[in-house]
Amino acid sequence: MAIYDGIIFCSDMDGTMTDTKGVISKKNAEAIRYFQQNGGLFTVATGRPPYHPEKFSDIFVCNTYIIALNGSMIFDPMKREFIEKHPLDDSAKYDIKKIMETFSDVGHVQIHGEEGHFVQQQGEDADSFLGRINERMFDIMFIQNYEKTAKLKDSIPKAFPDYKFCRGWSEGLEMFSANAGKGNGVMKTKKLTGSRLAVTAGNYDNDIEMLLMADLGVCVSDSSPDVLAAADIVTVDCNNDPISVIIDELRKEKPFL
Repeated sequence: MAIYDGIIFCSDMDGTMTDTKGVISKKNAEAIRYFQQNGGLFTVATGRPPYHPEKFSDIFVCNTYIIALNGSMIFDPMKREFIEKHPLDDSAKYDIKKIMETFSDVGHVQIHGEEGHFVQQQGEDADSFLGRINERMFDIMFIQNYEKTAKLKDSIPKAFPDYKFCRGWSEGLEMFSANAGKGNGVMKTKKLTGSRLAVTAGNYDNDIEMLLMADLGVCVSDSSPDVLAAADIVTVDCNNDPISVIIDELRKEKPFL
């Protein structure tokens, strides 16, 4: 039996796998390869599209399903096919329009569709913007400054309880299907792979669900306050090779003790 047999490790990318400059360190990359070579399944759970990890393919490759767009998609990178998709239904356009027109703190909007990425242009009203979108929608981003985003993260979800909302970064509030979420994606992937232990790592609010639902949820020390409270374990910051530290701990019979 290999060291990491039965373990699936799902990591956030920005600010967890990558440092503050957006770089995956040599030490993190080497640790991922070692983990995979010794029986582990390593993948990402990201708010970005499913093909984004391929930008780093010269550094690391996922050897199991990718959880993308905050759990709205589960993608098999080996077979190049989608295992699961959770699009917003057609009525979501009406609700997005209502949010854009009701909440004055909303800055501009970007939408990840099934294939395209749609950006609201300066001065473009809700009808014109949403009218350009002719494909299923998966992840909606309301982008404004930190202070306004902090207010919206409480007010918008209360008004629209049929969706999931979370901050993916300090200036962005994201909206997606209630059936999505990184946590649901991790649990689905654990089941699909027959893994005995699901480990997650993250740093921001859209990671909270998977930190809570995993068997072991680890956050970096420079995480947001709510993430620090949600994690089972707080490790080093993103500039000090946290993926390597976590993988080294997983070698032990009782990690982080």
